[in-house]
Amino acid sequence: MTVLPATSRTKLAKLLGMLGSDHPGERDVAALAAHRLVTQAGLAWRQVVTPAAVEKPLPELGTWRTTVKECLARPGSWRPWEVKFLHDLPGFRRLSVKQRYVLSEIADRVLKREAT
Repeated sequence: MTVLPATSRTKLAKLLGMLGSDHPGERDVAALAAHRLVTQAGLAWRQVVTPAAVEKPLPELGTWRTTVKECLARPGSWRPWEVKFLHDLPGFRRLSVKQRYVLSEIADRVLKREAT
C-alpha cells in the first residue's frame, strides 16, 4: 500500500485545517491544493483516509516447512497433540492463518527452550 510521506501528510493536515476558514476563497484554494497533493502522489482519497491494516508478522524460520523441520528435529519438547500436528503439516500445500499461528507458538516454545 502506498502512503503519503511524512512531509506530505503534515502539509495535507495544514491544508485540511484551512477548510474551516471563514473565507470562501481560502477554503477553495486549500481544497484544490489538498486534492493536487493527493493526486500527484498517485493516490486516491480513499487510500488516504482508509487506515492501513495492521498485521502482526508471523515469526518463522525461513519458510513454514523449515520451521516444521526445525521443530521435529527436537523430539521430546512437544505435547502429544503437537506431534500429530507437526507430522500432518507437510501434507498441506499451504497453511491457514490459524495453523501458522499454532506453528509459530510451538516454534517459539520449542526452539527458544533449545536456545536457552
